[in-house]
Amino acid sequence: MNIEALPKSIIKSELKRKDLHVKDLVALLKSFDEHLTESSFNNKMSRGGFSAVFFMKCMKALEIKTLKIED
Repeated sequence: MNIEALPKSIIKSELKRKDLHVKDLVALLKSFDEHLTESSFNNKMSRGGFSAVFFMKCMKALEIKTLKIED
């Protein structure tokens, strides 16, 4: 897997694992001072290049405590 695509893939996988949708994550991110629309979130994901801080906000919003990263 392309390392640049890994954060996006993790977010999508965690959404699916928790049976959530983008609109759910967008709502959860508001408590982390991220005021996005579904469209702006999807644009951010399609660009693929977002900050580690944004990734961590997503993980915290989804209540992910541990990540296992392997090939």
